[in-house]
Order: sequence, then C-alpha cells, then structure tokens
Amino acid sequence: MRIQDMSKLNAEERKARDNERFSQRVDERRVKGEDVVAYALANKKAFKFLTKSEKHSLKERQAALLEEANLKAKEQLKLKEQQELERIQAEFTEQ
Repeated sequence: MRIQDMSKLNAEERKARDNERFSQRVDERRVKGEDVVAYALANKKAFKFLTKSEKHSLKERQAALLEEANLKAKEQLKLKEQQELERIQAEFTEQ
C-alpha cells in the first residue's frame, strides 16, 4: 500500500521527500563522525546539505581528484607513446 502512496506523489513532493532524506543522511553521518564530504562526492545530491567549510573541502577534493586523473591520463599517454616508439624502433632494426 505504501508503494501506491509513493506513486501518487507529484514531482515537487518527490523532490521534497528526497531532499529530506539526503538531509537526514548527511546529518546522521555528521553525528557519527563519518566523512560527509566523501559521501557528497559519491552522492551529488548531498552537496546542498553540507556546511560552508564542508563545501569548500569538497571542492578542494574534487580539484585534487581531477588533477590526479589528469596526471594518470598523461602517464598512460606517455607510456603508450613510449611503447609505440619501441615498437617502431624494433621494426626499424629488423629491416
């Protein structure tokens, strides 16, 4: 019966319900001493329930993760280029 009640909610009511749930989850994690910033990184909807300092921390972590991803991509590209160069040199020395 609860499922029927949920289906009767309009978009605005669903949004309000979801916002309340995310707010409660963030508050619960904060009370438990858990990392709410990590939770917000995984669940983007939780962002608006962070404090100002937590939002700042989240942005710093996002920047660090982006930088780490960029470095990893550059390293992979460099490795691929090195392997290609070695393959070409091996072909050249075989001839």
